[in-house]
Amino acid sequence: MTYAKVNVTKTDKAGVGAARKAKVFVFDWNEVATHTRVDNAVSVLAFSSGKYGIEVYADQKSIKTSADSNGDFNATSIDQSVEFMHPGNAVEIRNFQSAWLNKEMGAVIDYCDGTTPKIYGSPCAPLALQFKAEETSEKTNSVMTLKSIVSGADVADFNTTTTLDTVKGTPAANATTVAVAAGAGEYQLTTGSASAATLTDLTSAVDGNVYTLLGSGGTYPSTIPAASTNFLLKNGTTWTALAGAKITFKCFKDGASTYKFVEVSRV
Repeated sequence: MTYAKVNVTKTDKAGVGAARKAKVFVFDWNEVATHTRVDNAVSVLAFSSGKYGIEVYADQKSIKTSADSNGDFNATSIDQSVEFMHPGNAVEIRNFQSAWLNKEMGAVIDYCDGTTPKIYGSPCAPLALQFKAEETSEKTNSVMTLKSIVSGADVADFNTTTTLDTVKGTPAANATTVAVAAGAGEYQLTTGSASAATLTDLTSAVDGNVYTLLGSGGTYPSTIPAASTNFLLKNGTTWTALAGAKITFKCFKDGASTYKFVEVSRV
Protein backbone atom coordinates (compact mmCIF):
# COMPACT_ATOMS: atom_id res chain seq x y z
CA MET A 1 0.00 0.00 0.00
CA THR A 2 1.26 3.47 -0.91
CA TYR A 3 2.50 5.50 2.05
CA ALA A 4 0.42 8.58 2.81
CA LYS A 5 2.49 11.53 3.99
CA VAL A 6 1.50 12.31 7.58
CA ASN A 7 3.30 14.62 10.00
CA VAL A 8 5.07 12.73 12.79
CA THR A 9 4.82 15.00 15.80
CA LYS A 10 6.04 14.73 19.36
CA THR A 11 3.85 12.70 21.73
CA ASP A 12 3.89 13.35 25.47
CA LYS A 13 6.10 10.87 27.33
CA ALA A 14 6.68 8.88 24.12
CA GLY A 15 10.27 8.18 25.15
CA VAL A 16 9.41 6.54 28.47
CA GLY A 17 10.49 2.90 28.77
CA ALA A 18 7.94 0.35 27.56
CA ALA A 19 5.74 -1.32 30.21
CA ARG A 20 5.71 -4.86 28.80
CA LYS A 21 3.85 -7.82 30.23
CA ALA A 22 6.01 -10.59 31.68
CA LYS A 23 5.48 -13.01 28.82
CA VAL A 24 6.40 -13.61 25.19
CA PHE A 25 3.92 -15.33 22.88
CA VAL A 26 5.82 -17.46 20.34
CA PHE A 27 4.62 -19.54 17.40
CA ASP A 28 5.80 -21.40 14.30
CA TRP A 29 5.12 -19.59 11.03
CA ASN A 30 4.69 -22.96 9.32
CA GLU A 31 1.55 -23.46 11.44
CA VAL A 32 -0.05 -20.22 10.23
CA ALA A 33 -2.75 -20.65 7.59
CA THR A 34 -3.14 -17.00 6.53
CA HIS A 35 -1.24 -13.79 7.19
CA THR A 36 -1.79 -10.28 5.89
CA ARG A 37 -0.38 -6.85 6.62
CA VAL A 38 -2.78 -3.91 6.56
CA ASP A 39 -1.51 -0.40 5.80
CA ASN A 40 2.00 -1.91 5.94
CA ALA A 41 2.09 -1.75 9.74
CA VAL A 42 -0.74 -3.92 11.12
CA SER A 43 -0.50 -7.70 11.02
CA VAL A 44 -3.39 -10.18 11.21
CA LEU A 45 -3.07 -13.96 11.02
CA ALA A 46 -4.96 -17.20 11.53
CA PHE A 47 -3.49 -20.53 12.59
CA SER A 48 -4.11 -23.77 10.75
CA SER A 49 -6.73 -26.01 12.34
CA GLY A 50 -5.47 -27.51 15.61
CA LYS A 51 -2.33 -25.35 15.66
CA TYR A 52 -1.46 -22.72 18.26
CA GLY A 53 1.38 -20.83 19.93
CA ILE A 54 2.59 -20.81 23.53
CA GLU A 55 3.48 -18.24 26.19
CA VAL A 56 6.94 -18.15 27.78
CA TYR A 57 7.46 -16.30 31.06
CA ALA A 58 9.97 -13.46 30.69
CA ASP A 59 11.49 -11.25 33.37
CA GLN A 60 9.92 -7.86 32.60
CA LYS A 61 13.09 -5.84 32.95
CA SER A 62 14.97 -8.19 30.67
CA ILE A 63 12.72 -7.88 27.61
CA LYS A 64 14.48 -6.02 24.85
CA THR A 65 13.26 -5.63 21.28
CA SER A 66 14.84 -3.99 18.27
CA ALA A 67 14.40 -3.32 14.57
CA ASP A 68 17.57 -2.24 12.77
CA SER A 69 17.81 -1.07 9.17
CA ASN A 70 20.87 -2.19 7.24
CA GLY A 71 22.26 -2.41 3.73
CA ASP A 72 23.27 0.03 1.05
CA PHE A 73 21.02 2.66 -0.48
CA ASN A 74 18.44 1.02 -2.78
CA ALA A 75 18.99 -2.26 -0.94
CA THR A 76 18.01 -1.43 2.64
CA SER A 77 16.01 -3.88 4.74
CA ILE A 78 15.32 -4.50 8.43
CA ASP A 79 16.54 -7.03 10.99
CA GLN A 80 14.34 -7.70 14.03
CA SER A 81 15.25 -9.10 17.44
CA VAL A 82 13.49 -10.12 20.67
CA GLU A 83 15.61 -10.84 23.76
CA PHE A 84 14.45 -11.90 27.23
CA MET A 85 15.54 -13.79 30.34
CA HIS A 86 13.69 -16.75 31.85
CA PRO A 87 14.70 -17.48 35.47
CA GLY A 88 15.57 -21.02 36.53
CA ASN A 89 16.54 -24.16 34.67
CA ALA A 90 13.42 -26.31 34.95
CA VAL A 91 12.79 -29.15 32.52
CA GLU A 92 10.04 -27.13 30.79
CA ILE A 93 12.41 -24.37 29.68
CA ARG A 94 15.06 -26.87 28.62
CA ASN A 95 12.49 -28.76 26.57
CA PHE A 96 11.35 -25.48 25.01
CA GLN A 97 14.89 -24.53 24.04
CA SER A 98 15.55 -27.90 22.42
CA ALA A 99 12.20 -28.17 20.66
CA TRP A 100 12.20 -24.67 19.17
CA LEU A 101 15.73 -24.67 17.76
CA ASN A 102 15.68 -24.38 13.96
CA LYS A 103 12.02 -23.34 13.93
CA GLU A 104 10.85 -20.42 11.80
CA MET A 105 9.35 -18.39 14.63
CA GLY A 106 7.24 -15.34 15.26
CA ALA A 107 6.88 -13.50 18.58
CA VAL A 108 4.27 -11.17 20.05
CA ILE A 109 5.05 -8.67 22.82
CA ASP A 110 2.11 -7.33 24.84
CA TYR A 111 1.90 -4.22 27.02
CA CYS A 112 0.46 -3.36 30.44
CA ASP A 113 -0.99 0.03 29.45
CA GLY A 114 -3.30 -1.10 26.65
CA THR A 115 -0.86 -0.34 23.85
CA THR A 116 -1.49 -2.56 20.83
CA PRO A 117 0.77 -5.65 20.95
CA LYS A 118 3.58 -5.86 18.41
CA ILE A 119 4.55 -8.83 16.28
CA TYR A 120 8.14 -9.66 15.35
CA GLY A 121 9.05 -11.78 12.35
CA SER A 122 7.04 -12.61 9.24
CA PRO A 123 6.50 -15.68 7.02
CA CYS A 124 9.31 -14.65 4.67
CA ALA A 125 11.58 -13.19 7.36
CA PRO A 126 11.04 -15.41 10.43
CA LEU A 127 12.99 -15.38 13.68
CA ALA A 128 15.34 -18.12 14.91
CA LEU A 129 16.02 -19.00 18.53
CA GLN A 130 19.43 -18.64 20.16
CA PHE A 131 19.92 -19.15 23.89
CA LYS A 132 22.51 -19.15 26.66
CA ALA A 133 21.67 -21.11 29.83
CA GLU A 134 23.72 -20.21 32.89
CA GLU A 135 23.85 -21.81 36.34
CA THR A 136 26.23 -20.36 38.95
CA SER A 137 26.33 -19.78 42.70
CA GLU A 138 24.73 -16.37 42.05
CA LYS A 139 22.06 -17.06 39.44
CA THR A 140 20.31 -19.64 37.30
CA ASN A 141 18.64 -18.52 34.11
CA SER A 142 18.39 -18.73 30.34
CA VAL A 143 18.77 -15.70 28.10
CA MET A 144 16.93 -16.21 24.83
CA THR A 145 17.25 -14.20 21.65
CA LEU A 146 14.99 -14.49 18.62
CA LYS A 147 16.74 -13.02 15.59
CA SER A 148 15.75 -12.49 11.97
CA ILE A 149 16.96 -15.31 9.73
CA VAL A 150 16.87 -12.91 6.78
CA SER A 151 16.12 -9.20 6.62
CA GLY A 152 12.56 -8.12 5.88
CA ALA A 153 9.91 -5.56 6.75
CA ASP A 154 9.53 -3.49 9.92
CA VAL A 155 7.76 -4.55 13.12
CA ALA A 156 3.94 -4.53 12.87
CA ASP A 157 1.08 -4.01 15.29
CA PHE A 158 -0.66 -7.30 16.13
CA ASN A 159 -4.41 -7.13 15.57
CA THR A 160 -5.26 -10.77 16.23
CA THR A 161 -5.78 -12.82 19.36
CA THR A 162 -2.92 -15.03 20.56
CA THR A 163 -4.14 -18.56 19.88
CA LEU A 164 -3.31 -20.94 22.72
CA ASP A 165 -4.18 -24.62 23.19
CA THR A 166 -7.33 -23.81 25.19
CA VAL A 167 -10.15 -21.36 24.51
CA LYS A 168 -11.20 -18.65 26.96
CA GLY A 169 -14.80 -19.83 27.07
CA THR A 170 -17.60 -21.76 25.35
CA PRO A 171 -21.05 -20.14 25.28
CA ALA A 172 -24.09 -22.41 25.52
CA ALA A 173 -26.09 -23.54 22.51
CA ASN A 174 -28.63 -20.93 21.35
CA ALA A 175 -26.81 -18.08 23.15
CA THR A 176 -27.23 -14.72 21.44
CA THR A 177 -24.44 -13.03 23.41
CA VAL A 178 -20.93 -14.17 24.28
CA ALA A 179 -19.51 -13.37 27.72
CA VAL A 180 -15.86 -12.36 27.32
CA ALA A 181 -15.07 -11.68 30.98
CA ALA A 182 -12.14 -14.12 30.74
CA GLY A 183 -10.31 -11.54 28.65
CA ALA A 184 -8.93 -11.18 25.15
CA GLY A 185 -8.60 -14.44 23.27
CA GLU A 186 -10.62 -17.13 21.52
CA TYR A 187 -14.18 -18.23 22.37
CA GLN A 188 -15.62 -21.46 20.98
CA LEU A 189 -19.20 -21.17 19.74
CA THR A 190 -21.72 -24.04 20.06
CA THR A 191 -24.21 -25.05 17.38
CA GLY A 192 -27.88 -24.35 18.09
CA SER A 193 -30.22 -27.06 19.34
CA ALA A 194 -33.14 -26.31 17.02
CA SER A 195 -32.23 -23.19 15.01
CA ALA A 196 -29.30 -20.91 14.29
CA ALA A 197 -28.75 -18.24 16.96
CA THR A 198 -28.15 -14.65 15.87
CA LEU A 199 -25.26 -13.15 17.85
CA THR A 200 -25.93 -9.60 19.00
CA ASP A 201 -23.21 -8.65 21.50
CA LEU A 202 -20.08 -9.49 23.49
CA THR A 203 -20.65 -8.82 27.21
CA SER A 204 -18.06 -7.80 29.84
CA ALA A 205 -15.79 -6.54 27.05
CA VAL A 206 -12.84 -4.21 27.64
CA ASP A 207 -11.99 -1.26 25.40
CA GLY A 208 -9.08 -2.10 23.10
CA ASN A 209 -9.21 -5.86 23.65
CA VAL A 210 -9.25 -8.26 20.70
CA TYR A 211 -11.68 -11.19 20.70
CA THR A 212 -11.98 -14.14 18.30
CA LEU A 213 -15.07 -16.30 17.81
CA LEU A 214 -14.50 -19.87 16.58
CA GLY A 215 -17.08 -21.54 14.38
CA SER A 216 -18.91 -24.60 15.68
CA GLY A 217 -20.18 -26.12 12.46
CA GLY A 218 -23.09 -28.46 13.03
CA THR A 219 -26.66 -28.24 11.82
CA TYR A 220 -27.41 -24.79 13.28
CA PRO A 221 -24.25 -22.63 13.39
CA SER A 222 -24.62 -19.12 14.83
CA THR A 223 -24.60 -16.09 12.56
CA ILE A 224 -23.69 -12.41 12.79
CA PRO A 225 -25.89 -10.56 10.28
CA ALA A 226 -24.69 -7.73 8.08
CA ALA A 227 -27.16 -5.36 9.77
CA SER A 228 -25.86 -6.05 13.27
CA THR A 229 -25.94 -3.08 15.66
CA ASN A 230 -22.89 -3.87 17.79
CA PHE A 231 -20.77 -5.85 15.31
CA LEU A 232 -19.28 -3.83 12.44
CA LEU A 233 -18.56 -6.34 9.68
CA LYS A 234 -16.12 -5.69 6.86
CA ASN A 235 -17.99 -4.87 3.63
CA GLY A 236 -21.22 -5.58 5.53
CA THR A 237 -20.79 -9.31 4.92
CA THR A 238 -22.70 -11.73 7.15
CA TRP A 239 -20.54 -14.22 9.08
CA THR A 240 -21.63 -17.80 9.75
CA ALA A 241 -19.94 -19.98 12.39
CA LEU A 242 -19.13 -22.87 10.09
CA ALA A 243 -16.62 -25.54 11.13
CA GLY A 244 -13.11 -24.09 10.91
CA ALA A 245 -14.37 -20.50 10.55
CA LYS A 246 -13.18 -17.75 12.86
CA ILE A 247 -13.74 -14.02 13.08
CA THR A 248 -11.75 -11.49 15.10
CA PHE A 249 -12.99 -8.18 16.49
CA LYS A 250 -11.35 -5.23 18.20
CA CYS A 251 -13.45 -3.61 20.93
CA PHE A 252 -14.10 0.15 20.93
CA LYS A 253 -15.97 1.91 23.71
CA ASP A 254 -18.38 4.31 21.99
CA GLY A 255 -20.33 5.56 25.01
CA ALA A 256 -20.44 5.61 28.78
CA SER A 257 -21.24 1.89 28.89
CA THR A 258 -21.63 0.85 25.26
CA TYR A 259 -19.19 -0.88 22.91
CA LYS A 260 -18.76 -1.65 19.24
CA PHE A 261 -16.82 -4.61 17.85
CA VAL A 262 -15.00 -3.92 14.60
CA GLU A 263 -13.98 -6.86 12.42
CA VAL A 264 -10.23 -7.03 11.83
CA SER A 265 -10.02 -10.48 10.16
CA ARG A 266 -11.98 -13.61 9.34
CA VAL A 267 -11.19 -17.08 8.02
